[in-house]
Amino acid sequence: MVRIAVISDIHSNIYGLEAVLKDVEKRKNIDEIICLGDIVGYYPFPNECIELVRENCSVSMLGNHDAGVVGDEPAFYFNPTAYEMITWTKKIIKKDNLTWISKLPRKKNIERNGRKIFLVHGSPFQTFDYFLAMDSNEWKALLKEAFYKIKADLLCVGHTHIPVKDKYKKHQFLNPGSVGQPRNGKPGAFYAIVNTTPLSISMVHLKYDFSPVQEKMKELGLPKSLSERLNEGF
Repeated sequence: MVRIAVISDIHSNIYGLEAVLKDVEKRKNIDEIICLGDIVGYYPFPNECIELVRENCSVSMLGNHDAGVVGDEPAFYFNPTAYEMITWTKKIIKKDNLTWISKLPRKKNIERNGRKIFLVHGSPFQTFDYFLAMDSNEWKALLKEAFYKIKADLLCVGHTHIPVKDKYKKHQFLNPGSVGQPRNGKPGAFYAIVNTTPLSISMVHLKYDFSPVQEKMKELGLPKSLSERLNEGF
């Protein structure tokens, strides 16, 4: 059996990332960590987060905010606040970290213990689209179409910042939620643990002190709205 910690949407929140890595280490039975992208954006610690991901993750994907910093996504793709932080990040990111991000894949197939796993930041159809549906029938149809396309046992996506696990026949779907900026109404850091045999998913929610992030944002004169989101988890 292989146990994989799956993380996503760190968004330069080093305190959220450190909380997750500490929890993974404490468990002592996690074989590897996979990151689904958006390492940077929104918060003020891009280099620290990139370096921890480089050190701890066996596989990392390109997120849309990562692509924005690299220059692969145009300004109009982002709302003004998101783009402000992308512009800010470009000014302080280290050259080697920028080079590393620029080489991250948009989609990737991996195999662990005989399980085929498809990784992408947003959607298996379009890399940076949101993979979600308005009602249950539409959602089931979307899962059916996705698994027909990717031919995998497990589909892992991020981007929505909302943790979800689900099944379609023998296939499983995972969105681990966000390490750095949850949007499901619960403050804290979210990630997931995948067991390959039998294939199963456990969701993890951690509480941590994010006030240092907010203090740094205030010190740097960065958007207050981003700090306030951490209080409510939206």
